[in-house]
Amino acid sequence: MLTLVAGVLASTYVWAADDAGASFMERWDVNNDGVVSIEEAEKRRQALFAKLDTNKDGFLDSNEFSADAQAEPETQSADTSVLMGLDLNDVDGDGKVSAGEFMSNSGTWVDLMDENKDGVVSAEEFQTKWHDRDARIKLLGG
Repeated sequence: MLTLVAGVLASTYVWAADDAGASFMERWDVNNDGVVSIEEAEKRRQALFAKLDTNKDGFLDSNEFSADAQAEPETQSADTSVLMGLDLNDVDGDGKVSAGEFMSNSGTWVDLMDENKDGVVSAEEFQTKWHDRDARIKLLGG
């Protein structure tokens, strides 16, 4: 019985990761070529910035980054992660991220996600990073 439960839990986790990869591609692969380029990431990050900037002050702070990460799974954006947090995007170190900083960091985001270093992010690469994200959140007590 324990083996059956473990198998169901493992398959549910894999399905969730696969679903995250498919969902990611659906939203980020603007030209439907099966990969996400820097240009596509810039377009998506522009919309994501507007979504995350809940107080509409033109900046993202730690509260706005963590609000989505703490959201219920059905409302949480698969687009936000440790890889998209304040530390990575606060280029000038002032404790907040402007739209310009967020947009200029699209290439860094692609580089971090792009495991095979071909300049684009595939669904498989996103899924791998999604698994890593979950592990880091658990280690950080989230």
